[in-house]
Amino acid sequence: MSEELIQKDLINNPEKIGKWDFYNIGATTTKQLKENGIIRNVDYGKEEKKRVDPLIVQKKNVIAVIEYKKPAEFNTKVKKQKAIKQELEVARKLKTNILIATDGQESIWVNVLTGNFIQEETGKIIKKTFDPKDEKLPEFIEKINNSINEKNDQIKPKKLVNPTDLAKQIWQDIWSVSGATPENCLYTFVELFIFKYLSDLEVL
Repeated sequence: MSEELIQKDLINNPEKIGKWDFYNIGATTTKQLKENGIIRNVDYGKEEKKRVDPLIVQKKNVIAVIEYKKPAEFNTKVKKQKAIKQELEVARKLKTNILIATDGQESIWVNVLTGNFIQEETGKIIKKTFDPKDEKLPEFIEKINNSINEKNDQIKPKKLVNPTDLAKQIWQDIWSVSGATPENCLYTFVELFIFKYLSDLEVL
């Protein structure tokens, strides 16, 4: 049992980053996290004995690993590369896509799948400071997770889709299946879109 998890009451009441659980730790091993049901119950090999820094977790799946360093340990290119290398292997074992190395002022975002720096849509390396209190952080991490893979380190721009063809098709399907009047078909059509919108907002 990890004393840190007990002292900080993280087993039952972890901190939150959006909908995710945030474990602000540093003295707890991978094995202890597994034994307490925080991460998946699999064999992590030699990494089970490693004390990990903060994790962002959703239902035992690790969203991101954060490697905190003192400014004096993060002030040269060599030291930054060392910080990344230290945590990269455990991040891979935890099956996460994102590793964030930071001293609280400067942050480096790494694609765990390639070991490369993650880039903005423009191709510039991301320099956004990791701040767990940033309300926009979950959306930013989601954007990264939906973009990066074994062949891509860059955030993909949003694609604009014209919904006209889809709307016409749905309208015709409702009309042909229901056999209702145009007015009733329109009511059904509007209700479908409203309920879908409310569902996406997690209101329903």
